[in-house]
Amino acid sequence: MEKMRGEIHLGDFAQALASLPWQNDDQAQAIAACLGFGLAPSLPPKPNEGIYDRHSYSQPTPYKPKLPTPPPVFIPPVLEPPPTLPPTKLESQVDSWQTLAPPIEKSPDWLGEKHESVQTINETKIARLSLFPEQTHRHILAAALATRRIGHDIDLPKLMASLCRREVLTQLPCRPEASLERGCDLLLDYSPSMVPFWEDLNGLIEQVGRVVGAANVRVFGFDTRPTEAKRWTGDGKLQGWQVQKRPVLVATDFGISGLQCRAESDPAWHGLIADCTKDGSPLVILIPWPEDRWPKGLGGYPKLAHWSPRTTAAMVKRQIGPGHWMR
Repeated sequence: MEKMRGEIHLGDFAQALASLPWQNDDQAQAIAACLGFGLAPSLPPKPNEGIYDRHSYSQPTPYKPKLPTPPPVFIPPVLEPPPTLPPTKLESQVDSWQTLAPPIEKSPDWLGEKHESVQTINETKIARLSLFPEQTHRHILAAALATRRIGHDIDLPKLMASLCRREVLTQLPCRPEASLERGCDLLLDYSPSMVPFWEDLNGLIEQVGRVVGAANVRVFGFDTRPTEAKRWTGDGKLQGWQVQKRPVLVATDFGISGLQCRAESDPAWHGLIADCTKDGSPLVILIPWPEDRWPKGLGGYPKLAHWSPRTTAAMVKRQIGPGHWMR
């Protein structure tokens, strides 16, 4: 069995060199190679690497930051020159039309005048709250314009009462329900006393249109006398208002201009009330002033409501009920 050779150290190398009769460095390197010392390098060092240069080890190489790579430069392609056109010209085939207005030979004198007294004023529109806020106007107007009709739910108390009386039923009794299918006629007062509320009148048109549908609203305007309310039709004709068995909503201040109420109202309002009563059309009047300034003697047929941000749908329902009954 082959005996394992131990490790060879530097002392063994010195002892071998002392016991062997070597004559030069080549023999010493040969002996070292036999003993396992690789003293000879595989490749000789290059003189430009500075391996044996002590000065290169004393001064480290300075750090050079890596510069960013510049973006590539894209050269646009060279366009081909346009083709050469022949020198000949073609005559235009378009006929010029004569203008409807005759040409002006001389401009008027007033065109070059400077009017120093005329100044342009940039008006800033101030935001203002609507009398019926956006959060509550749908419920308020729905409660004011709703009409009652026979619904689809069976009225059990009436049915039991008829059975107890042994009545012959031709149809089942049904409970009434509120509906906005009839739309409404909107009468707006554009009299001088309502000038502070003209923006609210225009906003009321949009609010009512969103509740009952813009196509289901007829808008009329009047000045002081509601029976003379009129509107312009699509064909450019002036149409007077007439009752048509649908709710009538009027926005007015009765001409009080914020003052105390008068003892008697205008007779034109009694004519409006009489027309709506005869036709069976519900009449609701919105007034922007407090109740203590409302006119007296209008009777109980028209339902008066305060046109104010403090008005709620519950207030309107307590006065009108679940809806207007119509014949």
